[in-house]
Amino acid sequence: MNPYAPPTASIEPHPEGVAQISPEQRLEIQKKLSRYSNLSLLCGVPGFLLQSVGRAMDNAAISLLGVALFITALVYYAKMRGRSGAWGIVGLVTCIGLALLYFLPKHCLNCAAKHSYRSKGCDRCGAPLGS
Repeated sequence: MNPYAPPTASIEPHPEGVAQISPEQRLEIQKKLSRYSNLSLLCGVPGFLLQSVGRAMDNAAISLLGVALFITALVYYAKMRGRSGAWGIVGLVTCIGLALLYFLPKHCLNCAAKHSYRSKGCDRCGAPLGS
């Protein structure tokens, strides 16, 4: 146990303190996660491609548009993983930023519990977690 961690940052399950979510809440959270995932993919792929094409053509405007799209994609990806959209700024370092964001622990959108990057569902409230 980390004595410096905030009280909500525990990785261990806490089933006794939080009620399990209803099937309707589960569906609502799943839709939100799906929307964030789709928006992230919709902005991320063109952003990455525009960055590559802009650099190959030595065109700064195309590269900057690609960077902006990629950062937007990582904002949605960070939200999907229960983090602040401000984490999208790691998009400035492209693939390294994406890897960093992927390996950070996930936070539940319902109860804000912290989970491993591999977790699929919240042990505390039963909510689905972003992939």
